[in-house]
Amino acid sequence: TDASILILGDSGVGKEVVAKEIYSNSDRKNNPFVTLNCSAIPENLLESEMFGYEKGAFTGAHDARKGYFEVVNGGTIFLDEVAELPLLTQVRLLRVLESGEFIKVGSSKVQKTDVRVVAATNVNIQEAIASGRFREDLYYRLNVVPLHVPPLRERAEDIPALAQHFLRGCGAVKVFEPAAMAALQAHGWPGNVRELENAVRRLAA
Repeated sequence: TDASILILGDSGVGKEVVAKEIYSNSDRKNNPFVTLNCSAIPENLLESEMFGYEKGAFTGAHDARKGYFEVVNGGTIFLDEVAELPLLTQVRLLRVLESGEFIKVGSSKVQKTDVRVVAATNVNIQEAIASGRFREDLYYRLNVVPLHVPPLRERAEDIPALAQHFLRGCGAVKVFEPAAMAALQAHGWPGNVRELENAVRRLAA
C-alpha cells in the first residue's frame, strides 16, 4: 500500500527501524528514502528544507534549491518527530498529502510530487490536538495506518535476540550466559532499545 503511516512509540523503541523496514518491503524500495527529523531543524529553515526555495527567496539564497519532497519524488520520506512541526508547516504538509502539490519558498509555481509519507512521534497526539499544537485534519491524513511500537519493558521476550544482534555488531564472538541474559530481561530499560544497544556495547568494551 501507498497509504500514509503514523508510527507511535516512546523514544528509543526503534521507530526509524520500523520505517526503513516498511520502505524496504514496499514497491518504492528502489526509489529514494529520506529521513527528516522535524525537531532538529530550526523553524525558519524547515520549510525550505522540505519544499525547496527559489533564488533570492531570502537573504543568502544565491541559487535555487530542491527540497526533500522534490528530491524524493517516487520514493518515501520519513518524518520523525512530526508532532514538532510548526503549524504553518503543518498546513503545507497537509496540502502535499491531499493533492501531491507544493510550492517552493519564494515561488508561486505549483509543483507536483509523488511521495509516500511515513511519520513518527513519541508525543501524545490527542493531547497535542486538544492544546492546539497539532492540526486534527493533518492527524487524520497521517494516521491512515497507525502502528504502535511498544516499549522494551513490555516485550522482554525480544531482548535475547536484540542483545545478541548488538553483540555481534560489536565484533564480539561471545554469548550471554543465562544469568546475564536474565538480568537484561529483568531491567526496565527506560531508554528502550537504544539504551540496550548502548549497554551491550559497554559490556563488549
